[in-house]
Amino acid sequence: MALPKLNNTPKYDLVIPSTNKTVKFRPYLVKEEKILLLAMETKDASQALNAVLDTIVACVDDTIDPNSLTTFDIEYMFVKIRSKSVGETSDIGINCTECEHTNKVSVDLQSIEITVPKTDFMVRLTDDITLEMTYPHFGAMANNKRLTNSTSTTEQTFEIIMSVMKAIHTAEERIDLKDISHKEIEEFIESMTGDQLQKIRTFVDTIPKMTHDVHFNCVSCSHANTYTIEGMQNFF
Repeated sequence: MALPKLNNTPKYDLVIPSTNKTVKFRPYLVKEEKILLLAMETKDASQALNAVLDTIVACVDDTIDPNSLTTFDIEYMFVKIRSKSVGETSDIGINCTECEHTNKVSVDLQSIEITVPKTDFMVRLTDDITLEMTYPHFGAMANNKRLTNSTSTTEQTFEIIMSVMKAIHTAEERIDLKDISHKEIEEFIESMTGDQLQKIRTFVDTIPKMTHDVHFNCVSCSHANTYTIEGMQNFF
């Protein structure tokens, strides 16, 4: 005899920020939550990030290419899915800027949105060489061991810079960097001047991110605080 089906899971709409495509999703179930919790327990950043990606793919009804989703797509989609799975608010601890007392602040996850501005993806390095940029893809970042296993801020920064470089344009050709070795790309970056590298850093700084401003009065000293939450992990 077959066991009864417990739940008819509701469906919700969300818009993928980078494409503006509307997809339907369901809340995640115990099986997905278990996988997430087990991945978090491993303390392996790559495994945890891939568990988040797998959860999103499992919960979204529409066909999506997980390799095309940007870092901010994943942040936004996971927060929206989680809000319908375990609660539309999240209580986080934030220290008062005046007395450093930790305050419990409730964040409405449903009110969080991401704005994707119009962006120039072409960065001119010289009169003859232009870099074609792209937003970093979450899957590639999650599986980049140089990024997830490194404790060096400098190394992580250079890996992020590499992740946004899509192609090099010269007067004669377009060189797709997916066909170029990591070492060659690294050497190309190391040959830049400080001003040229700063142009790429400026692009990185403009990558959309999930942020939310919260305002609260400290329960200890009554100081009025404004705090900006950034990044998926800081919302929970």
